[in-house]
Amino acid sequence: MPARSEAFQRALEAALANHAQREALERTLTRYRQRRAEAFAGLDFAALRSDLRRRKEAAIARLPELVEQFRREAEAVGATVYLARTAEDARRYVADLVQQRGARLVVKSKSMATEEIQLNEALEHAGARVVETDLGEWIVQLAGERPSHLIGPAIHKSREQIAELFSRVLGRPVPPDPPQLVEVARQELRRAFIEADVGITGANAAIAETGTLVIVTNEGNAELVATLPPIHVAIVGIDKIVPSLDDIPPLVRALPRAGAGQKMTVRVLFLTGPTRTADIEIQLVRGAHGPREQHIVLLDNGRLAAREDPELIDALYCIRCGACSNVCPPYQVVSGHLFGSIYTGPIGLPLTAIHHGLEAVADPQSLCVSCNACETVCPVAIPIPRLILDVRARVAEKLGLPFLKRAALERWSDPRSGDRWARLAALAAAPLADRDGFLRSLPFVDGATSERHLVAPARRPLRDRLRHLALPAALDRPAPEPLLAGSQVAGKTVAFFPGCLIDRLLPEMGEATVRVLEACGCRVVFPLEQHCCGLVASNAGDRPHALELARQTIAVLERVEADWIVTPSTSCYAAIAQDYQHLFRNEPAWQERAARVAERLVDLVTFLDRVARLGPQDWTRPGPTVTYHDSCQSANALGLREQPRRLLTEVLGCTIAEMQESSFCCGFGGTFSLDYPHLSAAILERKLRTASETGAPVIVADNPGCLMQIRGGLHAHGNPQRAVHLAELFAERLADLAGVPAGERTAHARA
Repeated sequence: MPARSEAFQRALEAALANHAQREALERTLTRYRQRRAEAFAGLDFAALRSDLRRRKEAAIARLPELVEQFRREAEAVGATVYLARTAEDARRYVADLVQQRGARLVVKSKSMATEEIQLNEALEHAGARVVETDLGEWIVQLAGERPSHLIGPAIHKSREQIAELFSRVLGRPVPPDPPQLVEVARQELRRAFIEADVGITGANAAIAETGTLVIVTNEGNAELVATLPPIHVAIVGIDKIVPSLDDIPPLVRALPRAGAGQKMTVRVLFLTGPTRTADIEIQLVRGAHGPREQHIVLLDNGRLAAREDPELIDALYCIRCGACSNVCPPYQVVSGHLFGSIYTGPIGLPLTAIHHGLEAVADPQSLCVSCNACETVCPVAIPIPRLILDVRARVAEKLGLPFLKRAALERWSDPRSGDRWARLAALAAAPLADRDGFLRSLPFVDGATSERHLVAPARRPLRDRLRHLALPAALDRPAPEPLLAGSQVAGKTVAFFPGCLIDRLLPEMGEATVRVLEACGCRVVFPLEQHCCGLVASNAGDRPHALELARQTIAVLERVEADWIVTPSTSCYAAIAQDYQHLFRNEPAWQERAARVAERLVDLVTFLDRVARLGPQDWTRPGPTVTYHDSCQSANALGLREQPRRLLTEVLGCTIAEMQESSFCCGFGGTFSLDYPHLSAAILERKLRTASETGAPVIVADNPGCLMQIRGGLHAHGNPQRAVHLAELFAERLADLAGVPAGERTAHARA
């Protein structure tokens, strides 16, 4: 879904043109991902996230009860607790407090909750000067910006930009050296802590059984903010409340590792009421050395409503670590000022819908490429991609789809109409395609081919080429003799589901898949009634047409008489085997039918690796050196990492030259690459760069969408590397076995 507003489109273009920002983000986030892997090394991440999620689920289930318990316990130790139903309530309470106490200087530690309610503006209107004391927050405050990241507010700025900012604000030259930049902040902010009338913090957790606030920090500013001024105010989302102290250790084990790639933060601060002493005749007196008053604003602002919403409740489990932003490809290019509203990054999209409404998220949600990387690193196992798609569907339902996309999906959802339009598109594109089958320009889509060329629709789609495999006649054909030694599926019947990309755009990929399946000794059948799994509609937020296409697919596949249904598209596999269960959550009968189809459905890599169990072959020559691109659905949704590599090395005899971060997205994302061609190309540029650095002449992947994207980029830049599907590489290697009887292969190889 492309940008709805011109302002958002202009901001996107400015972000894409900001090369310094892109360089800073890539440099910083690449380093973070390395540090995160080191921090979690030796830990059972699955067990850790499972435990933390279980605790968060239990807390949210009891949330109204825990809110009241926390209020009671916090007031018992001297705090004043205010439950703010809205952001306006919270702003008004704090602003009134500042005015009543005559406060002129307010210091703040890092708090996304205060950003959520836009507290600074309210305090300044009340006559107070507000100073952010977190280094990143201070940087963006001086720059007149908002935080671009949940953990690193100034992550989008390079050290050179920060030095220039400090030099301009302070009126003296400041070198771009991180230690010196930190020292400048230390010296400039020191007096503000001492002179402040009010200190404002957030909290990472609130313990209901004791009324305790828990703040996890590195810089040490939170302690100064919470202890030096006479009044301490904490703004805490009610989703941060946990039942007991026992819930804190799992949090402090996961949060630093996920958020900053460190085993432990420098400080963990526990605050239970205002400071007090009873050293004189055991008489309790508040305000010994720290604040005399502690005010805790418990913030609802849509959280209780989200708790009752099955499509949004998972967002309340978020611990605000920012890990999802750190692995998000579009975020790495455009930063959080575009990828979100107040809350940024992938989790910021559903959070924005909760706290600020669908209109605020209508544009940012369209930047999600559905790569699923965010879910793999979330320490609370939040299905963030699913939440984003649900938000996208609500946006589409409330605000509508763009005209061209809506019209295309309406026609595509009907198989006959879709077939007719696909064939017309192929005819129209034929005169525009070059000799390699690429479109170097595309009418009506500005910039779509400037940095990567598009594969032209095939004049003869796969369905026309495989009519000899159509049911029911294909079932009468005998299974071929296996050409691949050791196949465990000889004589089995396999129904071939290529997916619409292969059918309409990359038919040679489908033909190669059939050759590989037949080389395993399988009888291959092709249901001509198959059309599209519906992923294109689902990713667009068009839930009605996604359901329609899903029902069609299930009805076709459940009628097929076959031992297995094999697809070379991991995107289609993930849609049918995983996404359908959520798509049909309100239709249990269809949900059950989808599950039965999924029992026979398998992606090609898994079929060759675990079902056919192919082993080493007697090739007449060594395989090529290749580099492998882990597609998003394969690696992040299906967990396919070692399986394709075993097939490449053990079965095909190839040598793998691994590229840096091989599972980092290529930027395809279906229609995302057409909605945002320049952003898509910026993500692709990194993939092509890391692939080229390996020196491998061949890039291999198992997903047609990725290969279409990568091939288009290679072609546009004149890069001699080839990009092939694993099935195509198998088919090429089969030529080394063709004509060599099984009993003579070893001797032939020796010769």
